Formats: sequence, C-alpha cells, structure tokens
Amino acid sequence: MYKWVEIDLDAIESNFLKIREMVRPETKVLGVVKADAYGHGIIEVSRALVHSGVDFLGVTEIAEGIKLREAGIKTPVLVFGPFLPEDAFYFQEFDLTATLSDLNSIRNIVTQGFRITAHLKIETGLGRTGFKYTELAELAQILNNNDNILIEGIYSHLATSMSPDSSFSYKQFENFTEAIKFFEKEGFKIPIKHICNSAALVKFPQMHLDMVRAGTILYGQEVAGNLSLQGGQKNAWYLKGQITYINDLPKGHSIGYERSHFLKAAAKTAVVPIGFHHGFSVEPIPRPKGLLDLIKVLAKVLLRFIDHPRMKTYVRIRDKEVPVIGKVGMQMTILDVTSIPDLIIGETVEMPGRRTNISLDLPKVYLREGKPIKIRKISEKYEEFLNNLSD
Repeated sequence: MYKWVEIDLDAIESNFLKIREMVRPETKVLGVVKADAYGHGIIEVSRALVHSGVDFLGVTEIAEGIKLREAGIKTPVLVFGPFLPEDAFYFQEFDLTATLSDLNSIRNIVTQGFRITAHLKIETGLGRTGFKYTELAELAQILNNNDNILIEGIYSHLATSMSPDSSFSYKQFENFTEAIKFFEKEGFKIPIKHICNSAALVKFPQMHLDMVRAGTILYGQEVAGNLSLQGGQKNAWYLKGQITYINDLPKGHSIGYERSHFLKAAAKTAVVPIGFHHGFSVEPIPRPKGLLDLIKVLAKVLLRFIDHPRMKTYVRIRDKEVPVIGKVGMQMTILDVTSIPDLIIGETVEMPGRRTNISLDLPKVYLREGKPIKIRKISEKYEEFLNNLSD
C-alpha cells in the first residue's frame, strides 16, 4: 500500500479499562470520539468502546452523532458544540443529547416544541461556550416553565488542566460547584455532573463527580506532563510507509528543497512516499506564554538552525531510529539510512505525526491481536457523497 495508518483496537480497549479502574464504580466514563476519534476512525473506535462498556460517547458536531446512529450505535451520544436553531430537530430525530450553552438556543427549542435531552454547559473560565453565572436565574425560570427539555447533565471544561500550576483549575472547579449549588437550591436534580477531561481525570480524582470525559488519553497520549494511566498507556496509532528509493550520495551533497541540509559525510539515503500533504511534519506554531517561554521557543529554533541532533525528526526502521534530512516534501521525505547498510526497497518505516492532521487519503488498517481485521479504504470517504448523487 506504500503508506497507511495502523489502529490498534486492543490498545484503545486496554486504555479504556484502565480509566474505568481509576474512577469509582458509580462514575460514568464518556469516550470522546470527535474529529474522527482523533484520527483513529469514529465508527471503529466507538464500537470498540461500546464493546468495553463505555457509558457515553462524545462528539463536537451533530453530523458526527448522526454518523454513529446510522452505524447502529445506540450508546448515549453527547454533542458538545453549539448548533443552529434549524438543527435542533436532529437531536430528537436521532436520539442525541444536546449541549445547551446559551439562552437563545433554549428559547428556540421551546418555540419549536422539540423534546430533547440535554446537558447544560457552564462558562467557568475557558471563554468559549457556556452559561455565565449571571444568566442562571433566567435559565432556571425558562426550564421550570417548560417540560420538553430534559436536563440530564451539567458540565464545564477546564482550561489549564495540563499546566503544572493547578490554581486556575481549582478556581474553575469552585465556580462550577457554585453553579451546581444554585440549581440544587432551585429544586433541580441533575444526575450527571462532569468537568474532568483527560488530564484532569488523572490529575484531580476529587473532581471525577458523576462522569469523566476521556479523550486523548484513550489513544495512548500522555497528559498533564508525564502523568499517565495506572500501569501505563498503550499507543494505538502508527503512521507507516514503505521505502521506495535508495541512494548513495557523497560528502557535501545537498538534500531537499532550498538545499537546507548538506551531508557531512558520504551517506546512504532513502525516500518514503509520505510528506506534508499527508500531514507528516505539520506542526502548530507555538505562541509563547511569557518571556521564559519565548526564550525556550527561540532556543529550539536556534537548535534546529544548527541541526542539533535533539531537534531532528526521527523515524523507525527495524526498531532503529534514523533521521529525516532536508525539508519534508509534499509527498516524499528523505531519510539518512547509513546506519542500515542492508536496507532494501519495500521495507517498512514507522513515522511520528499529529494524528488529527493526518490526511484522510491514507488507508486505515485496524488490528486485533496484532493482526489486520479491517482496512478502511480511501474510497470510503466518498461513498456517502456518491450515494447522494445517485438519489
């Protein structure tokens, strides 16, 4: 296949079960499968989580929830994102749980007469969506006067749970607790209260409440510094490609666009057909948070400029690290494989990458017990479009 992504479903289930062990038996676990399950495949991952006993699934957009329902998944689905008035119908039609975060959304639902289940989102400091504390009295009055909205849950989102400084997280939790107390005084009994994301569920067990939301931690990514699941996490995602070209080049030969790299000695190089078109080597530009952070960012830029080994990007061949050299191209990357003199065409390369940036063009190979059980082909992303054209 030249290039593909491998998804280890056993690793995802193992990570989920470790999360399940970390929380109290009565605390629910929501598996976040937004953005195509962080690039792992929303349907396949959701089925694995349902098989393991997940209580909720979480998505950002209504369309993601509909996709789960059309795949036959019946587990409760919480849609995190706000929505347009004309889309309220879909929550009732597909049995999705809405997030209500503004008064206008509630008024529109009441006016249209839809019966939906919802979680209230409280703004405690993230500054994105949610009811402000000053709006809660009016919110309670609207809900008390209408019975077509079932308030099943209430939640908020921590802004700095991965930061070593936990003071703002505690402040947000305090604000959230105040909102809960307000509704309790108003006579509301809201069964599911949740604020913990991946980092917080590891870092703040006292904040687990009635449910935790497990996102990146499900897929093997460490959170909150070096904190991880008890017993460690398993990586569930591998970007792989095959060597398609091998070359022997002399000392001093330039490599790649703009001649950004010159060989300091004669070297054996190889090409793998993965580049920035596929999402490889696409990294966000960091915004320094202060002077010290700015110095760190500039230091990294300087180290990259002098080609320091610590700042190189490495791939793995036969469990050995080899460096990427030169600029990554649109669809090809050049490697220094001098350390593997007997390398042959077709050998597999394991490459790092930001999972949500990886192109949907790459086939996904799903594994159980290390063996492929399904290949999600490139063409699948076009099937719905083609079906709609034929209707």
